[in-house]
Amino acid sequence: MCIAYFKMNKLEKNPTKYIKEKCAFLLSRGYKLKVYHKNGEYNFHFYLKDKQYNKDNYYYLDCHYIDFLFENDSVDCQYSNVNASGNIRKLNIDFPEKFNSFTNMEKMDCLIELVKNNIDLIDIRPLTKLQQALNLSKESKHTEAYPIYEELYNEQNNATNSFNLLMCAVHCEKNEVEKKLYKKLQNYTPNLKKEPMELSGCFVRYYYGLTLCEAKRNQEAIEIVDYLIDAISHYKITDPTFLFIRGIPTAQMIYELIKLTFVDDEIQFTKYKNKLISLLDEDTKKYEFKE
Repeated sequence: MCIAYFKMNKLEKNPTKYIKEKCAFLLSRGYKLKVYHKNGEYNFHFYLKDKQYNKDNYYYLDCHYIDFLFENDSVDCQYSNVNASGNIRKLNIDFPEKFNSFTNMEKMDCLIELVKNNIDLIDIRPLTKLQQALNLSKESKHTEAYPIYEELYNEQNNATNSFNLLMCAVHCEKNEVEKKLYKKLQNYTPNLKKEPMELSGCFVRYYYGLTLCEAKRNQEAIEIVDYLIDAISHYKITDPTFLFIRGIPTAQMIYELIKLTFVDDEIQFTKYKNKLISLLDEDTKKYEFKE
């Protein structure tokens, strides 16, 4: 289980949706989410139930859980795997220097990111096929990862498997597969009850653009940059949260894609950078965007 406590602020309108999006990496690993209130604060309970046997009785245990604890400005992070040890273990992580000055929501975001970066140490269950393939991709072993992604896609051609196969297909020069899957996902609207916001069409285009640049196909990414800049242009508010809940990558993310796309073309880089900045509201320019 995973519990998080914090006072409502920016999360007042739809805290459950926000947490699902932030913790998509837990949901994708099979964790379940329960939401409830305690002392006027929201509680988010992620957990895995494993089947275990007693001598005569069959029962379930919460064997895998992670705790994000926010209470009276005191923060803790702990996790446990009952199958492995049966004990609560604290995560040995270094907090940012200004952590104690963060708002509760900022602390929550920070802890989630720290857990995400250490999830393979925390959740020590045997690797699934998907996790095996993702690890191979992180090591740039794309030709080894491709048949695993392909097998998962053939078993269930959902958006997640389609996305992973698409990205790997770029690296493996599987052009027909790439074309087919990009067409399927470029305007996709995820079911946020079970899929992360990152599967929305704009995010798919963004990650596809990054992958094209990794594959030295920068010219093909220009169309994606144009599309994302146009998507931002329809809104007067451009802070990251506002854009994210509408399925649009942040201005900073788009800027990073611009840098990669025009890495060898200073004139075009400057042109697109200025175009993006001209669309940002003043708060985003001041607090959220860095060149």
